[in-house]
Amino acid sequence: MTNTTTMIETPSLSQVKAARWAVFAIFLWHGLLIGGWVPHIPLVKERIAAGPAVFGLALLAIAVGSISSMPFTGALINKYGSARLTLTGVILLSIGFLGPIFATSLVTFVIAGFIMGVGLGSMDVAMNTHGIAVEKLYGYPILSGLHAAWSVGCTVGAFAGSWLMLQFGGAGEAFIFDAVFLIGGLVCCLYLLPSTVDKGLSESHFGWPTRHTVMLGALCFLALMVEGSVADWAGIHNKERFAVDASLAALGFAFYQGGMSVSRFAGDYLRHRFGAVNVVVVSAVFAAIGMAAALLAPTYETAIAAYCIGGLGIGNLAPILFAGGGRLEPDAPARGMAAVVSMGYAGFLAGPPLIGFVAQISTLSISLWLTVLGAVIIAIFARSSAPADTY
Repeated sequence: MTNTTTMIETPSLSQVKAARWAVFAIFLWHGLLIGGWVPHIPLVKERIAAGPAVFGLALLAIAVGSISSMPFTGALINKYGSARLTLTGVILLSIGFLGPIFATSLVTFVIAGFIMGVGLGSMDVAMNTHGIAVEKLYGYPILSGLHAAWSVGCTVGAFAGSWLMLQFGGAGEAFIFDAVFLIGGLVCCLYLLPSTVDKGLSESHFGWPTRHTVMLGALCFLALMVEGSVADWAGIHNKERFAVDASLAALGFAFYQGGMSVSRFAGDYLRHRFGAVNVVVVSAVFAAIGMAAALLAPTYETAIAAYCIGGLGIGNLAPILFAGGGRLEPDAPARGMAAVVSMGYAGFLAGPPLIGFVAQISTLSISLWLTVLGAVIIAIFARSSAPADTY
């Protein structure tokens, strides 16, 4: 049987450079769409008249859609390449984005949320796997920079979403964001690397995760639990605690993403200079301090500043853990990536329902302390991130 790895042609330098900026832009568009979704969350919660626990359970539909799509995406990448699956993810997410926003009942929100989750999950695995392929050809870390683009997109999306919602209403804001995402994503996919860079490296499309993969995935679960909890509950928490308008309440997430953007733009240099383990330890400690300060802040303004500090800490955790996952199985990078990203997304999208359940029996402020605990655990077990330094 012919070894497929001998048939792979190395892309030219110009192709790699074009692909780097193309995947950078794809991360940006993806983040922009997530940021545009955030201002809708308090409004959707009110429209479907759901309490914290029920709404948290409804959000689980997005998690189920995302997580269920990820192993299949990893297998399909091994067969067709990450470039094609990134294109597929762009199309799926553009279709699924509008559903939850216009949902008028709990049932329709759950169905629409699942469809949106499928788009989120498939695109997340595909674009991160393509980022790993580009990073390997560079021989230098770039994944934090890609996630920085995602954070910038989230920040711009949250700010612009709040402004557009005031100017054109929720429907106008949603259609504008969806159109920008779809057009931008389709154009960027034209410049990705050929599918041969990461397809067919392993004859087995599915595989059981290793112990190291599970450990990285568990840390990724906690890191993205913190991110997801801030995305879904920070606006509601600010609105309830400080009695601010929904458009202003969403700025907590915007400043959080701003802090993440700053740290991620420095993250590739920091990982190259100090190593993955050291960066993860320091980052997790800053994340814990920032979230604790946000929950204890006496005013809305100080809470916003604290969220920014928390974002500085949490920013580089997911990129480093993703990079480690993509290097655990050299012959099937998408499979390792899919396993780590799947567990991470379980935290990002299933974590908020957990926050909702705890809030139902206590308070939202108390339940959000779980994010502080998660960051502390990451700092303790940071050594598991060492594979991210392998080239």
